[in-house]
Amino acid sequence: MRTLSDEAVVEVLAGNGIGVLALSSPSEATPYPVPVAFGYDPATDCLAFHLSESDGSRKHRYLAANASAAFTVYEETEPKSVWRSVVVTGELVETTYGDVEPALASLASNTQFAPNPVSWGGTETTTPYELRIEDWSGREFRVG
Repeated sequence: MRTLSDEAVVEVLAGNGIGVLALSSPSEATPYPVPVAFGYDPATDCLAFHLSESDGSRKHRYLAANASAAFTVYEETEPKSVWRSVVVTGELVETTYGDVEPALASLASNTQFAPNPVSWGGTETTTPYELRIEDWSGREFRVG
């Protein structure tokens, strides 16, 4: 195992589009991990999501109780031989689409199915969020 440099962490974030966002709440004993599509813009160091909300959702309750969040993304760079992962921590804050547009543009290029909040049906709405990065770390594992 080796620790990734900041440049390698940026490479992992900029080159992927799916990860796991972990939320916690002071009133709940169990953290809430949520698979999400994300976008990262290295030029602005912006890590962004657009999250669906519905009245009473667990995700919304956790966000309202505690803005601290962690995010994990991983990749297999050389099939069956190299695995890299990145963990980012910070404050998850509601923002505007204009403020995170470059990051969300990268979401579309890094996912096989990019969520489009305009075309989602139902009664849920989507809201853009930015994870204001406080810390990050990354690891690379060679297997075999």
